Amino acid sequence: MSLLGVLSVKGAPGVTTLSCLLAATWPGTGPVVVVEADPAGGDLAARFRLSSTLGRTSLAAAVRRGGASTPVGPHLQHLPGGLDVLVSGGPGDPDDAELGVIGAVDLAWTDGLAVIDLGRVAADDRPEWLARCHASVLVVNGDPAAALHARAHAARLQDVTDGRLGIVVVGPGSHDSAEVGGFAGIRPLGDIPFDAEAAAVASGASSAGRRLERSALLAAVRRVAGQLEATGAQAEPGLPAGSADGGDVRRRTGPAMPDDPTDPVRPQVGVR
Repeated sequence: MSLLGVLSVKGAPGVTTLSCLLAATWPGTGPVVVVEADPAGGDLAARFRLSSTLGRTSLAAAVRRGGASTPVGPHLQHLPGGLDVLVSGGPGDPDDAELGVIGAVDLAWTDGLAVIDLGRVAADDRPEWLARCHASVLVVNGDPAAALHARAHAARLQDVTDGRLGIVVVGPGSHDSAEVGGFAGIRPLGDIPFDAEAAAVASGASSAGRRLERSALLAAVRRVAGQLEATGAQAEPGLPAGSADGGDVRRRTGPAMPDDPTDPVRPQVGVR
């Protein structure tokens, strides 16, 4: 695997923080980098006091002159723990596909991993990045509204990623990743607990590194990273819409997800 996409479709469930943690805990070999490709990006430069001009903006200018074989290394910066990042300059960043930035990143990390922070993906946002990723992770909260949004976007995302999509539930909520994944028809990868102090360290708001190292948050991220590294987050062959395990979610027992006005039958999901 060389490109791993991380995205959301609603709200701000912590895509950038999870992207950094997945990269920092990645169990595979080879170099690892975080690429901030969020259309409304700029978070990493602001959080960690990095330059906003050295990153995707400068790489795009270099690729324009030298093509996709342009070295990416000179455009990287480093987080306090040493993780390499290719930061976004913000909403004004140039089009990556048009300028060949995607190809340059893909070529540079053939033997490693580039975690692509896609942020919140709307209907037509960043389809080129998603199509190029070898696996992608949809990040959602565990509330009923998030589950409905995940299911509403599932078919489009599965199509763009060619089924190479998994789902992670972040924080407290009434439903876990198995339930939301079953409801939306996306393979569940795990649950990330809410830990405000550890998340603050990971997002640059605190320097108490040992708090993060010993946290349940990091342990959960390691489990998700291990799954992704081992399986590539590949969707199971023949997975029908509305089921994460090949079964019919309407046959499951337990509390119901919220009414979907487009579906006259209210699907049932399992109890934790």
